[in-house]
Amino acid sequence: MGTSQSSSGPQGGSPLVPPWADDQPQQPLPLPLPARFKPFRQSLGGFVASGDRSKLESAIGHYARKASGGSVIAARRMGSITNAGGHLYDVLRTTRGSVFGEVAINLNDLAGKPCEQAISSIIQALTPADGDAEKIRSAMNHALVEALDEVEIFNPESITDDVIVNIMISYLSESIFLQIVMDGGKAWNKAETSTQAIYAEKELRELIKVIVDRHMAPKLSDNLRSITREQMIQINRQTVIDVWAEWEVYQ
Repeated sequence: MGTSQSSSGPQGGSPLVPPWADDQPQQPLPLPLPARFKPFRQSLGGFVASGDRSKLESAIGHYARKASGGSVIAARRMGSITNAGGHLYDVLRTTRGSVFGEVAINLNDLAGKPCEQAISSIIQALTPADGDAEKIRSAMNHALVEALDEVEIFNPESITDDVIVNIMISYLSESIFLQIVMDGGKAWNKAETSTQAIYAEKELRELIKVIVDRHMAPKLSDNLRSITREQMIQINRQTVIDVWAEWEVYQ
């Protein structure tokens, strides 16, 4: 994806958690801190311009502590994303099928179709009609295409436990990446060349995936398919909290 931003991203006074995303709407939200994105965007812009890894870690620290409101608030902000991740897992773990909203999706029905078409059908069935739809659609596509790269004709038997683990880690990692890219606003325009922009994107994506993998992989048991959809949603949610907690100490 290209990271150049035509918009400045969300403003400091915007809600910490949009209504559609909140998985704990009964809980009160703190007021957003004034200019909460400024230190994050300044450090991120410095990283994009220089490639200095310490500036990236500084940006992520500011993002976790202030811009996003901390780990618990971040998990609420990711509520629609983690919920969709639970449904994605539910589809992948069983051939009995799963229902998302009013749409049923069954891997057996996709057997024998071109893999690209099967992936498109899964994404179409699982993308919610809310403000995070574009991020969810893009993150699912990234995760499924990456995991099934060598598959031309879709076969449900190709969805092994290892593939499911890789998809879940990749989906959540890419969702976080896309959220940070959006919140970074015009900091991405500090890149003077396309090479700088590509490098910055690659480094951010890699940093996120390493930390998500570290916290999520141990939560996925040997008996993976016994995990329920609701449990997977909670695994996604707790992983966000754990990742943010690690990032909050970045200086």
